[in-house]
Amino acid sequence: MKKIIAVTCLVLILTLYNYPIFDDQKITFAVIFLCFVVIIFSVAKLYSPVEKEDYDSVEKEMDRLHNDDGIFQYTDDGFYFKQKSTTEFIQWGEIISIYSFRIPSPFSERKQSGLEIITDRKSYEFDYTITPGIIKLTDQLYNYLPDWEEDSPMEINNFGLEKTKLYERKPLQ
Repeated sequence: MKKIIAVTCLVLILTLYNYPIFDDQKITFAVIFLCFVVIIFSVAKLYSPVEKEDYDSVEKEMDRLHNDDGIFQYTDDGFYFKQKSTTEFIQWGEIISIYSFRIPSPFSERKQSGLEIITDRKSYEFDYTITPGIIKLTDQLYNYLPDWEEDSPMEINNFGLEKTKLYERKPLQ
C-alpha cells in the first residue's frame, strides 16, 4: 500500500512538473484527479482498522492470550499479582469461591465482565478488558482447583448483574 502511494505521488509530481507539455491533450486534469483519488483511498485503506478475522489469526491471538502471564506470576502454592505498587500472593488452598460476573453498563451495549475470587482474607475482582493475563489465570485456576463447576446456574439481581459460581471449596468432612 505504501508503494502505491509513493508511485502515485511520483506520477503526480512528474505531471505537475511537466504540466505545459500535457496541457494540449487535456490529460493533465485526468491524471491529477486519478492520482488524488488513488492517494486518498490508499491512505484510508492504510489507516483503517483491519477486520480480517480468519481462523489462523484468531488461533494465534488465543494462543498468545493463553500464554500471557500479564500481572500474574504462578507457583505450585498459588499466584502473585501486582496492582499499582503492591504485590499480593493468593494460595490455591485459601480460595473459598470464584465467580464469573457481568455488569450491564447504561452507557454502552457491552457489559463489564470478569472474575471475582473470594479468599479467607479478602475478595478480589479482575476485569477481562483491563487485567492483562486473566485468560491464563482462568486456565491456572481450572487446573489447580479440582472441583470446577462448569454448568452452574446464572444468578441475576434486580440491577442486571449476572453472577455464575465457578468454584466453591468443599467443607472438610
